[in-house]
Amino acid sequence: MKRIANAVGKFTLCAATAIALSAQTFTTLATFDGTDGLFPVAPVVQAIDGDFYGTTREGGTHTYDLYSAGTVFKITPSGALATLYDFCTQGSYPNCTDGAWPMAGLVQAANGDLYGTTSNGGATSVGTVFKITPGAR
Repeated sequence: MKRIANAVGKFTLCAATAIALSAQTFTTLATFDGTDGLFPVAPVVQAIDGDFYGTTREGGTHTYDLYSAGTVFKITPSGALATLYDFCTQGSYPNCTDGAWPMAGLVQAANGDLYGTTSNGGATSVGTVFKITPGAR
């Protein structure tokens, strides 16, 4: 009898948990349109200012052929999206001296600057490490 009561108690707990979990909500904060970025493949990082920062693999306003070289973006918790940087501003592909196609997230240093990498571009066309200061745009 004790086993049946234990099983009923566990079932009730699982059912109550499932009911509580179904109350979760999902909200889309922003949608990229291409000029502000395409293909955000890496997670965002919440900086000390409370905003979220990330990269997009492609998109931006500096276009060559059919592609563009990616962006660094900021999004507020309420969903205001701003592009902080468009890659390939200093040349045209394959001579993107500032880098192209960031495919990893950013990290924030103790001084507040954000650091990241690109998978192409730079002086040797095999990628860059970059630093960007967060700020409003």
